[in-house]
Amino acid sequence: HVEKFGSFLQNQAMALRQSHAEFTAHGKSKDLTEIHQFVKQIPVFAQNLRSLTNHIHLAELVKKNTQDVIFRERWQTERSILEGETCYETLEDLVASQYPPLRFFRLLCLQSLCAGGIKSSRLDTMKRDVVQTYGYEYLFVLHNLEQAGLLRRREGLWMDSASSFSTLRKQLILIHPEVNTVEPDDVAYVSSGYAPMSVRLIQTAVKGWTGREDILRELQGRALDVFQTNPPQDLAAALQVTPTVPLGATAASNAGSSGSSSKKKPILAVMYLGGITHMEIAALRFLSNRSGFPYHILILTTEIVNGSTLLQSMK
Repeated sequence: HVEKFGSFLQNQAMALRQSHAEFTAHGKSKDLTEIHQFVKQIPVFAQNLRSLTNHIHLAELVKKNTQDVIFRERWQTERSILEGETCYETLEDLVASQYPPLRFFRLLCLQSLCAGGIKSSRLDTMKRDVVQTYGYEYLFVLHNLEQAGLLRRREGLWMDSASSFSTLRKQLILIHPEVNTVEPDDVAYVSSGYAPMSVRLIQTAVKGWTGREDILRELQGRALDVFQTNPPQDLAAALQVTPTVPLGATAASNAGSSGSSSKKKPILAVMYLGGITHMEIAALRFLSNRSGFPYHILILTTEIVNGSTLLQSMK
């Protein structure tokens, strides 16, 4: 994590400095064996020094971006939207200030997805402002976002009813504001407080869906829960069987059958169709490395995406 990066690099630099100081200490004679061992380690020291230098430069770039006022304001707006706030005034101010269009559309889509749509009158106002500020060509972008379901008009009298995301945010505990980013114990550390929904769903699936069926009803699309057998069953036949054993118990039974001496975790293949973000990858890696998680996660995906690349494809 970026908050731990500085202390980590400092420790690495101190270790290199100590190794050099121990050999060059005054008043301590060295025999040929010690000199020979030190000379053999010089290439390793040089490689570690180059690596440390490169990571320090990377840390400076990351720090420069994350401490930038524009970045902090965008992060705060995104966090406010995720926590259930409506930031219509902020979005309108961004358009008026000629905020970069793709960054604005990211926030607009996030507001729509988290609130279950944007109030009709507000959406019409924002569309007008977008055309006047960025040009008529962005009408096609707005149309494509609506066709993809990323931007939705919310009409009716029940504007204060809870959206699907709001329900999932509470049931899956997507917001963990007190997460420890230095000594993390939860996947929410990857964004300093927000746990990627797909990773929370994997954690829930491993524990089992019993008593959590409401979560599945809030998700878009059809949910299929199929227990794989060897030899594999026909899909139609497999769908008729309701799995009763959660993935976590399956992993424990597999580990037990393979012998108590084996400490290797079974593999859980997670497939992302359409793309996965770096934040989700970081969270899955953290989860896979946890001793309490029963699987080693193998990530399969069609591509790695972010908000910018996704919106570029909508132009």
